[in-house]
Amino acid sequence: MLSRIIVILLFLGAGTRAGAQTTANYEGIYQYNPECPRVFMIRADSGKLWFHRALSNDQRAQLLPITLHKFKIDKLQPEVTLEFQVDDKGVTTGMVVRQGGSFECYKLRGTTDMPDAGRLSNRKNGFTRADTLRGKLSPDRSCYDVDYYHLTVDIVPDKRSLSGSTLIHFKTVSPFSQLQIDLYAQMTIDSIIYKGRPLSYTREFNAVFVRFPEEFKAGDKGRFEVFYHGMPQEPDLNAPMHGGFVWRLDDNRKPFIQVACQGSGASLWWPNKDHLSDEPDSMRITVTVPEGLQNISNGRLQRKETLADKRNLTEWLVTYPINNYNVTVNIGDYRHVADTLGDLTLDYYYLPNHRDSAMKLFKEVKPMLRFMQAHFGPYPFQRDGFRLIETPHPMEHQSIVAMGGLGGGHDGMRRLMWHESAHEWWGNNVSVKDLADFWLHEAFATYTEMMGVGMYKGEKEALRQLGEDKPGNKEPIIGERDVNHIHYGLWDIYGKGARIVQMIRAMLNDDKQFFDILRGIQEEYRSKTVTTADITGYIIRRSGMDLQPFFDQYLLSTKVPELELGFQQEGADLVLRYKFSNANVGFKMPVKAFLPKDNTVFLDATTEWKTLRLKNTTEKDFNLDTAHYYMTVKKA
Repeated sequence: MLSRIIVILLFLGAGTRAGAQTTANYEGIYQYNPECPRVFMIRADSGKLWFHRALSNDQRAQLLPITLHKFKIDKLQPEVTLEFQVDDKGVTTGMVVRQGGSFECYKLRGTTDMPDAGRLSNRKNGFTRADTLRGKLSPDRSCYDVDYYHLTVDIVPDKRSLSGSTLIHFKTVSPFSQLQIDLYAQMTIDSIIYKGRPLSYTREFNAVFVRFPEEFKAGDKGRFEVFYHGMPQEPDLNAPMHGGFVWRLDDNRKPFIQVACQGSGASLWWPNKDHLSDEPDSMRITVTVPEGLQNISNGRLQRKETLADKRNLTEWLVTYPINNYNVTVNIGDYRHVADTLGDLTLDYYYLPNHRDSAMKLFKEVKPMLRFMQAHFGPYPFQRDGFRLIETPHPMEHQSIVAMGGLGGGHDGMRRLMWHESAHEWWGNNVSVKDLADFWLHEAFATYTEMMGVGMYKGEKEALRQLGEDKPGNKEPIIGERDVNHIHYGLWDIYGKGARIVQMIRAMLNDDKQFFDILRGIQEEYRSKTVTTADITGYIIRRSGMDLQPFFDQYLLSTKVPELELGFQQEGADLVLRYKFSNANVGFKMPVKAFLPKDNTVFLDATTEWKTLRLKNTTEKDFNLDTAHYYMTVKKA
């Protein structure tokens, strides 16, 4: 019932007239408690009260008064009522929504300024100078390599603000006296200090060009520190990969906060060289939060201190290269459980009201990690440990995997745990240089998620669930380079990407070879950034198969190949004609078929007609393996 309620609330059409009353006190942003990243808005307009689905002014419904503080949503059946919770001072603190069942929604703030992604950098919108500054490895970036960051940040939830500094250690790659770092324009730079003196700088969009009083020569090392403050961007959950700080409340109305900035980039909240190709070799993260809260970040805890003003400080050390967008804070009233898997330390953090469901899930961590290590190789971040943490939003933050809420259904949480944990190998250990190749992260993580379904519910169910994820094919999976391209058809890099991985496995027809290749990728590109060509080239070399036409078809085209089949019975034999249509010229893919007596055959299908005589076979005996391939089939 609750899922039905939220679907109704989030996808309402326009409402109609109702009696006017004073409603300003109800205005504000409310969180949907069962899935707290989701928010909606109540807004007063010309004496009427309106429910808004997040940002959409054109998707709203009028609220009609029933009694004091109680309203119903106009023209909606079965009836949905909203009863605002008002304290003794007349301040609205939340609402209760009822339709058969009921759930609470906490009021986050009284303003109605919802996060808005605005223009996104994708093929539909085109690309701008700002996108190039964000996505291109320009000379002002390629001239230096970051060795180390020390991020120090003080977070103030009541003001949704932060302040701090980033100390940047670098090595010179080519001579320069100016370099580029990145920090969103809405964040204020207080100063940039080098050798105790301020440096001059200019800003263009979210890029910051820093000028030094001397020229650095190749091989020189240096360091400087950027001091800053501001209110960081908040995510628009209606837009793909539009990240930011998620300011929410837990079930006890305590702050429950994280940052998720994949796509948008880490520079939305801290100064850094925000290009995927450059990861620091190590990093220190020092975070201060209010009394009664704790912060959990990447790496291992080095220091924990209660300051004179009762704020809590923690310091964390990351001892491996790390994507900038993986650097995180997780702030809440956490409970902690520690465990080990051999020499690997395991730590779990959860909110007190979700203990039972969290413990049930955490029991499955060791079998999951054993499976992944068997198929992909050793856990990549042994020194930093493996940790899971309850958060508002799921995200594959390195060594501290964000799970989202732990109060949901167990099967869904298990799938999420497998997906996000798989990113420790696919995305965190082996990482892309450019968002254009982001499918490499999500395809292998989604396929691992499906293997997890297979482990618990069988391969047939895993293939069924994978088959239900229908690609949209609105744009090629590989994106545009040097512009921080974010797909508007984002989910294809997950579902269609996983099918590509599945087809590689099917074409190899040798699970030992397939998983040897996956382990080889993890070893060959350990702690490195890669391109699609690196990974597809490696697979081609190790498999000994000409898979380039396959990759060109499924990564660079939106067309779904169609296998045409013609059957002719000649006595006891079946003469089969076959070819691919709706495919690139030169496309070819071996497709498996099942024959009588558990025999199989591979059709070496291309875009040209081929003929195959199958002895002692009828058309009824011939069954194509459609479960492991993403294609359509037509009888010619």
